[in-house]
Amino acid sequence: MKKVEQRVSEKLSEAYTLPSWLYTKPEVLDVEKRVIFSKTWQYAGHTSQFTKPGDYITMEVADRPIIISYGQDGELRAFYNVCTHRAAKLAEGEGNKPVFTCPYHAWTFRLDGSLHRAPNMNGVENFNHEDYCLKTIRLEVLESFIFINLDPNAPSMSSQFPDLFQHVKKYDLASFKRVRVKETICKSNWKIGIDNYLECDHCSIVHKALVSKLDMNQYEVAMYDNYSYQGTPLKGLTGDFGLGQGGRYYWLYPNTWFSFDPGPANLSIHQSIPIDHKTTKYVYTTFFKTDEITKEEEELMAIDALVRKEDLDICEVVQKGLETGVFTQGRFSLTENCVHQFHLLLQKNLEGELPLKTDKQSTAF
Repeated sequence: MKKVEQRVSEKLSEAYTLPSWLYTKPEVLDVEKRVIFSKTWQYAGHTSQFTKPGDYITMEVADRPIIISYGQDGELRAFYNVCTHRAAKLAEGEGNKPVFTCPYHAWTFRLDGSLHRAPNMNGVENFNHEDYCLKTIRLEVLESFIFINLDPNAPSMSSQFPDLFQHVKKYDLASFKRVRVKETICKSNWKIGIDNYLECDHCSIVHKALVSKLDMNQYEVAMYDNYSYQGTPLKGLTGDFGLGQGGRYYWLYPNTWFSFDPGPANLSIHQSIPIDHKTTKYVYTTFFKTDEITKEEEELMAIDALVRKEDLDICEVVQKGLETGVFTQGRFSLTENCVHQFHLLLQKNLEGELPLKTDKQSTAF
């Protein structure tokens, strides 16, 4: 007997999770890159990485290579890292350059993306430099954090994430120093890590050391249109706690979360970046208030590393379970409201492209 696939209901108490095939079929990721990752704001860096004209970084979003550069006019700009002559990649890594020089035919581009020199084009008729500038990408800075969006018509960061970081804005986030970037490979679908992060039902079971310090009776959850917040103080403190006196966790749809953990003033940005349908790269960027790492900060990073390993291990266990084909859909507990929100947003984005059940039809599998 075929089981009827259930649509994710708006009502949490009756809602089923997304179907398991969204986590196991390779063709799903191609759609996600096109309709989600290419149209959402992605974390790209921090303003502290750009101190003088010519500073640049490179990255990829939805398999598109990107350059972010700091211009002579003090403006940050994002471009596709693609030469407009024969599509070669212009730059790798990060550093400082007065111009970007293509390694293929030596075309050069200014920091504002305009074409500087095209040495092999002398004598070509109707060749206008203005027609061969680098292709620009939307870039916005929110509380010193740099985001880019491949969709030129996307709503602004401020409209999609109003009041973001409302609990921590007063601590001058621009003064944080980027001290460490770690990458880890997890053998699970990118969405599993988000599902895991957005609920703390597992915390007392999987993260015993972390939870032992926190007052879980004061655990707070707040949801907004495109992001959510979770937080709780250390034991013995109230909900109005200071930076480092508890945990404050902000998730931004679809794949980025900002964690302010107990301990010395800190921030860790986590990105869940899909490699394939069952492999994910987690990028962890750690910030402190000073460049030199103290013993207390080293201890905090050791605790963070333990929590991340615990999460990675359980995510890989879940992926293996999904791939058995035995599991089709689950149900939400009433405390999994942030995961429910994530699934509703995914369903809204994907249902026009994938055979998800709509309100007017059923899908059997």
